[in-house]
Amino acid sequence: MNNQQLPRTLQELDIDTKELSKRIKTLQNSKAVLSIFQSDKFTPEILIHYFMATFNEAGPHQYLTNRLYHMPKKFIEYYIPQFVYMVVKNGSQSMETFLESLSSQCIANYFKILWCLIAYSQDEKKNSKTYSKLESFQRRLEKAMINGALTMNNDQIEQNKDNPQFQEQLMKQCMEKEFRSHYMIAQDRFIIQMIQLSLTLKSIENENRKKYLYSQIQKGNNAIKRMTNMNRSLAYFRGIIIPFERENEYSEASNLMVNICEEGAACFNTKTRVPYRIVIETISIIEQQAKIDSTKVDENESDVLNDSEDFIQMDVPNNLEEQMKQLTNEKQQDMIYNQLIKYDSQSSSFKDFDDLNQNIELNKNLELIKKRSNSWSDTENSQLSEERQEIHSPQKSKDLEDGLSSQGSEQKISSLNIGVVEQNQQIQGFIQSPIKQRQSINYIQIKSNSNLNPWGEDWQDKIERIKQESKFKDFESLKIRVIMVKGGDDLRQELLIMQVIQKMQEIFRSAQLNLFLKPYEIIVVSENSGILEFVQNTVSMDGLKKYLAKQKLSLVQFYKQYFDSDYHQAQKNFVESLAGYSLLCYFLKIKDRHNGNILVNNQGHLIHIDFGFALSISPGNAGFETAPFKMTKDYLEIMDNKNSSMFEYFRRLMFSGFMEIRKYCASIFQIIEIMMEKSNFNCFKFFEFSEFKQRFLLNKTEIQCRQEIDKLIQMSIEDSRTKLYDQFQYLTNGIYH
Repeated sequence: MNNQQLPRTLQELDIDTKELSKRIKTLQNSKAVLSIFQSDKFTPEILIHYFMATFNEAGPHQYLTNRLYHMPKKFIEYYIPQFVYMVVKNGSQSMETFLESLSSQCIANYFKILWCLIAYSQDEKKNSKTYSKLESFQRRLEKAMINGALTMNNDQIEQNKDNPQFQEQLMKQCMEKEFRSHYMIAQDRFIIQMIQLSLTLKSIENENRKKYLYSQIQKGNNAIKRMTNMNRSLAYFRGIIIPFERENEYSEASNLMVNICEEGAACFNTKTRVPYRIVIETISIIEQQAKIDSTKVDENESDVLNDSEDFIQMDVPNNLEEQMKQLTNEKQQDMIYNQLIKYDSQSSSFKDFDDLNQNIELNKNLELIKKRSNSWSDTENSQLSEERQEIHSPQKSKDLEDGLSSQGSEQKISSLNIGVVEQNQQIQGFIQSPIKQRQSINYIQIKSNSNLNPWGEDWQDKIERIKQESKFKDFESLKIRVIMVKGGDDLRQELLIMQVIQKMQEIFRSAQLNLFLKPYEIIVVSENSGILEFVQNTVSMDGLKKYLAKQKLSLVQFYKQYFDSDYHQAQKNFVESLAGYSLLCYFLKIKDRHNGNILVNNQGHLIHIDFGFALSISPGNAGFETAPFKMTKDYLEIMDNKNSSMFEYFRRLMFSGFMEIRKYCASIFQIIEIMMEKSNFNCFKFFEFSEFKQRFLLNKTEIQCRQEIDKLIQMSIEDSRTKLYDQFQYLTNGIYH
């Protein structure tokens, strides 16, 4: 494309918004720009790029904001954090109006916008003028949501002033405005109580925490019952709105929490707070409204409750956000950076990595190993057998074996040869096989009869049981969600990284590439609190390693014994997830990849979590992890080592995935570009967008890209500093490797 030509497709958008803005101004042809805006190829992603590039141009900016009203709902809801961030950092009257419109259309949108506004505007308190404008915007959002109950305009009201039926409907809508105001207050108090609970649990003795959590679950359900009796004609009074994502463009979001289950609830201890897991039932507000008269209500059950038994009526501290801010700061100060400083000051021999390595070896048997519980894995659900299992050869699956071994075990593949390796039909078939087919056919059933089962009961079985017992089981929109609630933790950066993961997954699926990523939903409630989707059927690699140490099994031995006849499918799942997360770690420079931050699910996939170190920062910025991604001896063994068909499959997935991400890099650029503007996120502390852009090798040929991918793999294989970082985490935190 000509250097002065304006890009018309996402593939052509290999420039940042500053360069795009410069080209638009240089062109000085409004008709040419408008023709792009009106083109059939003007997709939502292209709109966002031009929206950013013309942010300070009143005409184009207003035009593109108006185009947003006609964009897909799922797309708009995905970008709400970015839209709010633009308003906070740069101001935009047209964008404020657009967000007010979203709030009037949907109460869930209002809460998502409000929470993002609260989360992103805390730093603006330093500027009283700016913060005053944001407070005014917040009041307008509230007014828009409340007035959203009134769907009749002034002309209709005037024309129907003598129409009794119309006037009756108008009266109902006016009353709903008042009820929306009451609901907003009740919902706000409920969510605050949920967040505060993660702090309160810290003051409860460990052995009493679960019992206390159950008592609070009961109070939460009591509050929902009371709200139902406040107004039985409005669907949203049947529960608490939490703005979960809709599954697709054509389905309504299941975001009304109508019940909290005791089953599956658990507390997870950290140094400063206790995040907790709960299982909740959610339904669609639209479906509940349609069934409002037929849904059974517990008559007067909540009238006999005391205020102390109602979640909403409990006291709320005025300085809760300040308390959580302090806990967030304590967590950040307690990260590995301070551990490094501590070791440097305590031991003069810790001058370089080689000396540190020697000290680690000498101190392996010291009582420095701390027990560490990972709040994301199913450690509580797991039932790890303490008995050693006899190693046996798994039964081989002939069809998969033929597909993987058609070249013959004698044939050696030079996996890291810089030249282009001749295509293998079986491996190419793996890469291009449809995602839907692979997922529907090859789900590995839980090995209930196996003596090796670190995951315990399959969450899908548990969820199905809860569904069958639910009084909402006849609702098509019923979802059983497993969530984590965190207070005193800044999840804004996690949300940013998760948006990129979602985008990468979309790109892989659109190209029908079998690269696996597991996005999990993150809802930011404030700067220092939030709600996260719990990653089901997982155990941390750290927990699994500790278990296998007792069993005296290596990781590959465990895979073969546990998955048995499904081993080749589990092996394939492992490789597809390893490739997906390796690309993620490379592009976003994800660090702190110790085994507490890597999960293994019961399908054999790896799943990475906890993205506190990304883009430009690493633990202590000490340069421990210099490899592009983690590639340990364990990983190689599961892939049958380097000279194998499965390793070649990994290599080709890496290349295919890289090229597809490169093709649509603009969709990732825009997520990062918006949020880096005037940002206080830690990940942008030393961030240079030009360096980030270079990672996509946009100026390289396809052959050169293949060569670079091979180099990245070679650099990562059993990297000495990766080993050293794992050893360091073992010494300081007891995390197995």
